Amino acid sequence: MEKSSKFMLIFLLSAAIIFGTVVGISYLPRRIHQEFSGIELLLASEDDYEILQMTNILIYGRVRYGMFASFPIFAGSIEVSTYDFTLDNPNLGIHFVNGFSMGGSMSYPVLERSYSGSGHLTRIDTLGMLYTNEDFSSIVIHLFEWTYLGGGSRQGHPGNRFIVAPATDGSFALDVLRTKKY
Repeated sequence: MEKSSKFMLIFLLSAAIIFGTVVGISYLPRRIHQEFSGIELLLASEDDYEILQMTNILIYGRVRYGMFASFPIFAGSIEVSTYDFTLDNPNLGIHFVNGFSMGGSMSYPVLERSYSGSGHLTRIDTLGMLYTNEDFSSIVIHLFEWTYLGGGSRQGHPGNRFIVAPATDGSFALDVLRTKKY
């Protein structure tokens, strides 16, 4: 009887150590470094599109998504070559909203001069909603369209413009776009 209780205690202790190790490893951040060529396109319908411009996207940072975490945490930068405020801006604020098909808004603080020319004011520019997977192997950015309301204020709302990467032609961009929920 004593041998079986010792065996059971060793077994339970081993199982707890293994479980703790697996959970701990799942919370270690993974390094992400991706460079893509992408296409910005305007959708008229599901199969009708216009290519607006080619762009390069650089993603560099870390993703932490633990076994019991409700959402992933990305720390790093996402630069889109055709949008200057994203370049060399390490203060990306990205908030993911759902599990393995990650989606979130991309906000960048932008320094700008006041109307009098003195001092710096900070505003937040939002590029749009980001849709990707855990390893950032493909990316769709649903771009926001800005409406200027006067007095320096503006309002953003999603339109039919998307940046899709990796993509080298419109039909491939549509295939990637169809795999993401936007």
